[in-house]
Amino acid sequence: MNKIRRIMGMLLISVCLLGILGGCDIIDEFRSEKNLVDYNATYGVSDGEYTITLNNSMLEAKAIDDGAGNVYMDVNTANRYYNSRIYWEEDENCVLYATPEGMAQYTPDSTSYTVGTTAATSNIPVVINRNGMLYISLDFVKENTKMDSAVFTEPNRVVTRTQWGEAYMTTVTGKKAVIRYQGGIKSPVFRDLERGERLYVLDDGAGDEWAQVVTEDGYNGWVKNEDLDTPSMSALTEPEFSEPVFTSISKNHKINLAWHGVYSESANEELEQILTEVPGINTISPRWFYFQNTDGDLTTLGSADYVNTAHGAGIEVWAMFTNEFTNFDGEMTDEILSSRAKRQHVLEQLSSYIDAYNLDGINLDFEMIGESGADNYIQFVRELSELCREKRIVFSIDNYTPMYWRHYNHKEEGIFADYVIIMGYDEHHSGSDVAGSVASMNFVRQGIEDMIDMVPKEKVINAIPLYTRVWATDANGIVESFNAGMTEAAGYLESHGVTPVYDESTGQNYGEYTSEVDGRRYQIWLEDETSLRARMQMIQEYDLAGVASWSIGWESGPEIWQIIASYMN
Repeated sequence: MNKIRRIMGMLLISVCLLGILGGCDIIDEFRSEKNLVDYNATYGVSDGEYTITLNNSMLEAKAIDDGAGNVYMDVNTANRYYNSRIYWEEDENCVLYATPEGMAQYTPDSTSYTVGTTAATSNIPVVINRNGMLYISLDFVKENTKMDSAVFTEPNRVVTRTQWGEAYMTTVTGKKAVIRYQGGIKSPVFRDLERGERLYVLDDGAGDEWAQVVTEDGYNGWVKNEDLDTPSMSALTEPEFSEPVFTSISKNHKINLAWHGVYSESANEELEQILTEVPGINTISPRWFYFQNTDGDLTTLGSADYVNTAHGAGIEVWAMFTNEFTNFDGEMTDEILSSRAKRQHVLEQLSSYIDAYNLDGINLDFEMIGESGADNYIQFVRELSELCREKRIVFSIDNYTPMYWRHYNHKEEGIFADYVIIMGYDEHHSGSDVAGSVASMNFVRQGIEDMIDMVPKEKVINAIPLYTRVWATDANGIVESFNAGMTEAAGYLESHGVTPVYDESTGQNYGEYTSEVDGRRYQIWLEDETSLRARMQMIQEYDLAGVASWSIGWESGPEIWQIIASYMN
């Protein structure tokens, strides 16, 4: 009996051992090559292609190689995610890249290129053409961009980073840890993990069995929490990179600019009278250049006598160039800016006007540019900047407050322009369906803070309105409005016996009345000495480069210009 029990016990132990060994075989099978992730099939990677991971997220686009081990990414991906200065000139099928030495031009599949008028060569083509799409060398992108990148094969993948600071990280502690495609013991495996290996943590599972992580070589998957140390925030090391330096003109005084709305050549004759009524300004910007058509032909209202008169009074002239046709039109503007030949035609005309009028600067006022035209617009900014540097004149750019217009690429504007002007108004404009202030103080402050987050404050000028809007709302809630200067707006309230009161929410004096003529409710947020001083104090508070005023003729009198000047001295 005891012998039988011993035999049965041995059999039971053998069965258990077999079960354990079998279980190990099963576990090992989940880690065997038979259960590895089919990376290429999973991510749609064809021969010669590479996945691209940016800041721990995989992009939809794929990189390619040239058959000799050199990796390229398409220019749209390079422009959008890595370096907006990489510009595909589609009508000439080349890539342009702005440098301090001049505009570089790269022709597909050629090792020859130019920088300005200087010829140069590279070891491999910077740009290649594959099936009509242009691809740019990853090495070129890395050389000209603050980024980290690494290329891996088997499977092919490019791992990049452009964001640093801190990251949620952990260390592998398990001896036989693996990273899987998904959470769960039966999910296929990317690879084994080494003990001590560092991982980025996307989701620690909040105490669950699995954590979502990214390896430093670009695998995004899941690891058992029991194989990981407790995650913590870690500082990431930024790569060494020297940004190219584009020279800028910086005046040794605060800018006090006034725009002059010139809509006919005869308006230039107003300047002598204006100078007696507008004390304290050191810069004037007459509206002189605008488009005739979508071929890029310009109309000029310029006058050398105007400039001479201004110079005689110690005032610089930064002529305004606007994208007005019958009105501001982003699509018509893009018809011009999307063509290098048309852009060059525009620049040639401006170059001749700069010389003919002896200008001190160009003030670019291109409005209503849509997202689809943003790349063409900023490329024109770079090219116009190059012209202004050659002419040694000031280049300034007018912008809406950045809140809804970040596609204008203000950071790049701040690199290529000498001054970036915030048009700190039109909070409520002619198209608004509700009545409101043209520029409440919170709106202005937000605009300033947003802009100086992207552009050095030494280059930022805040523009103030010398006008307001008179709002009329009927019984059905239909709203209409029109512009009114300081004196005119105050006159409407006075003529109806209304004494304006201070409105805390906008920082302005406010008045309203109901018309006995049309029964509509009229509302006015005044631009006056109260609002003017508040805006100028804000400009001082942020130590901006100066002030611009829209526009001459809307002010109530010389005292307005004296107040502005008192804050600029």
